[in-house]
Amino acid sequence: MKKFILIFAVFSTLISCIDFDNNQNNTQENELTELRNHKNYILSLVENASCAENSQCEFIALGSKPCGGPWSYIVYPSTIDTKLLLEQVAIYNLKEQQYNQKWNVISDCMFVMPPIKVDCINNKCVAVYN
Repeated sequence: MKKFILIFAVFSTLISCIDFDNNQNNTQENELTELRNHKNYILSLVENASCAENSQCEFIALGSKPCGGPWSYIVYPSTIDTKLLLEQVAIYNLKEQQYNQKWNVISDCMFVMPPIKVDCINNKCVAVYN
């Protein structure tokens, strides 16, 4: 619940700061490139992070499908700067939602299931789905 409140607070704070429409010269291709770069940055925050035990591993929804819900989940250890990660994911998710609305993006409406748990295996957080 605490993580949800933190994500909501970050999301609420950032919602007024992010708007693709501020730059009328943005093209769909430029905005998509910006989204891809931001996603790569987020993934780089967790890429080389390590864990020592299962209790250090968490996950968060990443992306915003046009039909609703996330595209995927990323796992990360609490040993990283989680505040930065959660903030960047909230910004990214909002930007993708705005992009989808602005450009009338469509996708499948398949629901992506979250992991049932995350474990620390060989010093890496791993999503467990069954």
